[in-house]
Amino acid sequence: MIDYSVSDGVCTLRLNAPPLNTITFELLDDLCRCIHRANEDATVEGIVITGTPEHFSAGADVNLFREITCAEDAIRTSRVFQEAFQEVEDSVKPVVATVAGKVMGSALELPMACHFRVCAKGAKFSMPEVNLGINPGAGGTQRLPRLIGVEAALQMLLTGKPIDAEASLELGLVDDVCGPDELLDVAKDMLRSDCIIMKTRDRIDKVSDAKANDAAFRKAEEVIAKGCPEIIAPARILEAVKTGLEESFDAGLRKEQEVFAECMDTLATQNKIYLFFATRDTGKIPEIADVEPRPIRKAAVIGMGSMGTGIAQALIMGGVPTVVRDEEQPALEKGMAKIRDSFQRAVAQKKIPPERPDKMLALISTTTDWQGVADADLVIEAVFEDASVKRSVIASLEKVCSDDAVIASNTSTISLDVLAEGMAHPERFVGMHFFNPAYRMPLVEIIRRDGAPDRVIATALTFAKRIRKTPVLVRNREGFLINRMFVPYLKEAFWLLEEGAEAEAVDRAMVDFGFAMGPLTLIDMAGIDILVHTDRVLTEAFPGHGPLSQVATGLVEQGHMGQKTGSGVYKYEKGDYTPHRSDVTDRIIAEARETPGREIGQEEITDRLVLRMVNEAFHILKENIVQRESDIDAATVLGIGFPDFRGGVMKYARDIGLDTVLTRLEAFAAQRGERFSPCELLREMKGV
Repeated sequence: MIDYSVSDGVCTLRLNAPPLNTITFELLDDLCRCIHRANEDATVEGIVITGTPEHFSAGADVNLFREITCAEDAIRTSRVFQEAFQEVEDSVKPVVATVAGKVMGSALELPMACHFRVCAKGAKFSMPEVNLGINPGAGGTQRLPRLIGVEAALQMLLTGKPIDAEASLELGLVDDVCGPDELLDVAKDMLRSDCIIMKTRDRIDKVSDAKANDAAFRKAEEVIAKGCPEIIAPARILEAVKTGLEESFDAGLRKEQEVFAECMDTLATQNKIYLFFATRDTGKIPEIADVEPRPIRKAAVIGMGSMGTGIAQALIMGGVPTVVRDEEQPALEKGMAKIRDSFQRAVAQKKIPPERPDKMLALISTTTDWQGVADADLVIEAVFEDASVKRSVIASLEKVCSDDAVIASNTSTISLDVLAEGMAHPERFVGMHFFNPAYRMPLVEIIRRDGAPDRVIATALTFAKRIRKTPVLVRNREGFLINRMFVPYLKEAFWLLEEGAEAEAVDRAMVDFGFAMGPLTLIDMAGIDILVHTDRVLTEAFPGHGPLSQVATGLVEQGHMGQKTGSGVYKYEKGDYTPHRSDVTDRIIAEARETPGREIGQEEITDRLVLRMVNEAFHILKENIVQRESDIDAATVLGIGFPDFRGGVMKYARDIGLDTVLTRLEAFAAQRGERFSPCELLREMKGV
């Protein structure tokens, strides 16, 4: 667990728990033993805790969360970490931590308990526990404010956003920054410089200004008030920080334990943790675990429209040499300009270092010649969502690519069997459905045709992980997973308009539920014409979805397709995407109504929208479209923004009770029609 060595009066404790040096109870025990041993060794003058020049630790072992079943377990877990780090801080011999890489959570709480900290250039520091709905439980709420001040600490604790090495030095989180290979030498020099031990718990220089502290507390309270009430972690983090500063460090540690238990007891946190593991499991396919994927030395993208450009950017961001082919040179130039602009914004926002864009752009080339993609090991077609257009592209690819090159389609709705018609080698064909914007959205649906070789699927899954995406394996069926569930949700939003609901009320209901934006605002962004086009494919495959409301088709017929035309469900001012009520939409709604509109409450709006997705999820399970139920949950959160604190569509259904889901669907089916008819699998599973 920890390698112990002594040289020239310095004891080096190197974390050695491959592959990520995660912190377990066993490692903490070993750490305490090593600290005691070093303190009792008369030849030791100082201690260095380190990892490798590139990586310190990934933080606490997340599997510990699975062992917490009650408040006592949570308090004990927090206390064990706190006491171990207190042993480090109480060392009578000075302790220096040297860290590198992404230093997150408990991996940062340990160095904060040391007397001095040195980090490698390029290191990033964060306290991301809030993203799981919990608070730091190993002293982070107490030591971080004492090192960098209350305002800066609360910024890190409440957002989970990282700071870089330079910012950490300026704030006082670390004492020195150096090259990775210099870490140990700098730490040893620090120990030999007659350094005076100052325990972090005893530092008051950054927290002695009561007025500044109060101002920071008020600012934090304003931020917390805007958050989801279901997620209590931000408010509890603030409580712990306040307690430690207004009472004592030890009181703050006790409060930290208590609020950790409170957070772990909430459904929102349990769902976030469930989803964390569900997301990690999506790419685990036992039957192909030992299959060797095809190496991808070079990739190609066909089409440099919006999706093709985003996919190309995702590939080079993942370090993959990529060539993009389009019929038109202006399209290639426009796409490259978009990629460059995106990188420039990222640099300006300090999301990436200034030198990184040039390195990524060096990986991409463009061509109008089919021969330009001939040597690619993987080709992703991303042309218009039309079967004949896509088949033409695939035929051209088969003429120039090697027989074992993997050909992937970014189709979002069309069956791969339709696209594979006429292929000479259909066995190497796979779906890789990215989501817009592809360089940012984390999900990729890997679509498998019946009988597709394991190696092709393993290649697609491995490649998605290589470019830092979360792959979900999906059986071939129109709409696959996300669109099959999401289109009924969007369609129901238009039916609600036709029946009397206000657009603002529909959107507000979903925002209150936890979505980042409502369905009507979203479809205005994407384009209502895209919904109409997609629905034609899916309604043919799934007639039970019901027709699309005349409101949607009417808007498209009259040229009101969303933000790109200046009006859709809402109207927009030039250069401003703030939605405003549209007289055109009001007129189209009035024309579509066969009866006067009725008042529809928020509860009905929420139920109808969410239960359309829930019901479709059961159909997907019944048809074995996905490997496991949790894949649906991970995909709906990552692909459509279903609120993570609700755990995903299926987890939400189980949380409210399958009996309740069935009862509500039956009631809606009686009132609103066949599109709400419950899936037979739901009837079979209720109560299970």
